[in-house]
Amino acid sequence: MSIRRFSRTFLDLSRLIPIAEEDGRITVVTDDPDARTDQLERLSPNQVVDCLLVTPTDFRRLWSALDLTAKGRRFAADQEPTPNQAADPTGSKDQLLGKDPKNKHVSPYLVSVYEAILMDAVSEKASDIHIEQYGDRIRIRLRVDGDLHDLPQYQLSAREMKGVINVIKLRAELNIAEHRLPQGGRSRLQLGDMAYDLRIQTQPSLHGEHAVIRLLPQTGRAMTIAELGMSSMIGARYQRLLDNPAGLVLVVGPTGSGKSTTLYAGLQTLADDGRRKVITVEDPIEYSIDNIQQTRVRSEIGFGFADAMRAFVREDPDVILVGEIRDQETALEAIRASQTGHVVLSTLHCNDAVDSLQRLYDLGIHPNSIAGELLAVIAQRLAKRICKHCCQPAEPDPVILSEVFPDGPPADFRCFQGAGCDKCNGRGTQGRVAIVEYMEVDSDIRNAISSQPPIGELRWRALDAGLVTMRDSALDHVIEGTIPLSELPRILPRERMAPEVRGGRRSQE
Repeated sequence: MSIRRFSRTFLDLSRLIPIAEEDGRITVVTDDPDARTDQLERLSPNQVVDCLLVTPTDFRRLWSALDLTAKGRRFAADQEPTPNQAADPTGSKDQLLGKDPKNKHVSPYLVSVYEAILMDAVSEKASDIHIEQYGDRIRIRLRVDGDLHDLPQYQLSAREMKGVINVIKLRAELNIAEHRLPQGGRSRLQLGDMAYDLRIQTQPSLHGEHAVIRLLPQTGRAMTIAELGMSSMIGARYQRLLDNPAGLVLVVGPTGSGKSTTLYAGLQTLADDGRRKVITVEDPIEYSIDNIQQTRVRSEIGFGFADAMRAFVREDPDVILVGEIRDQETALEAIRASQTGHVVLSTLHCNDAVDSLQRLYDLGIHPNSIAGELLAVIAQRLAKRICKHCCQPAEPDPVILSEVFPDGPPADFRCFQGAGCDKCNGRGTQGRVAIVEYMEVDSDIRNAISSQPPIGELRWRALDAGLVTMRDSALDHVIEGTIPLSELPRILPRERMAPEVRGGRRSQE
């Protein structure tokens, strides 16, 4: 329906948006439970007004969509080339940049497109936005729960795509004249009481620049250990690690596996306790946590992870978080800080708990130093969580089942899946949970680390010492109805699907 017969001021004050008109009935939406429709009824005699309540985010998305439609029409009209502009190369360049040739400013339509995309991302709880160009085809996708989903409602032209990229660059204070090199920046998004830190990366490609935007909600709090979804046994062990007087704790896994979230959960627990001083050095600071002293790496002025570590040990901390161990110098400083009476938390990029030891060997750290200071390694992947609103028992996939249980599944084995509902947009999954491999370093593993055996031998020694494998954790989540069985091939390599050999014999299932 057309809403032009109602003024924008009236609708703003009433907190109402008319969205449909049919058979003498007007349907309106509002984000205010106390909104009144009596004035709208007086403006629409002989019509019944139906009012629907939506979330504030969806209310803003509706206004954004209406603005987009109106501004899109004006933008299309403004960009029609006149005879003078057709002969003027400068005017053509301004159009490609998404600028109004008359006023030399970024088109409001393109700003609205970008803001509408951000609103969609927030509403879908997306972690990343991907804006890509393939020839004349523009593709905008959101990463939700680890998977990419298209936003087909944005049918942008190549010219509009260039303009949107420039809006993104301007918001992130990047150089809009540079199209040949990758650029990285950040900006902020404020939606009501919620703030988001936007990490922006632009990348030149064959057909034009692409942009990737990571959304990080800034709540002042992180998840706690209890909210991570770890098993109670591993959660209790993680909590105990934080109470140690000194030592090194590593959280490892590939990019995007939730390592930082797990570390921040530990920090939040310490912040809530308040008895220990915690200092962090990060690149960048992903989440701001109250009562934690957080520091950002400044490589442009020569302040890196190792420099921060050397300074931190003189500031009387109890716990130090190093965002990532990337090189030998940082690894050495982390070991030294643990030797001088600090609990050091950090991340490494590697595939499993035992592989992290080889990574430290490769960085040139002496095996005895690793054996003496390492307390535990937590390796993890993220698996989709079954939507709790539509979870139901499922028949297991026989192919996956044969890989997981080569000798046949237990008689009482069960699994679940999501049927798909309005709460999860029909996907059957909502959110993600960490699947954890946990290796606590005891005397047997310390001896093995010091002797630096082949990595295969080191793994079976860890298995004999009680390594909680990712397969074991994943199966626990499957049986409890937290994740579907179909997630196992996505998080486990083929050789880890079956029970592993421990000291020459197959592990107990």
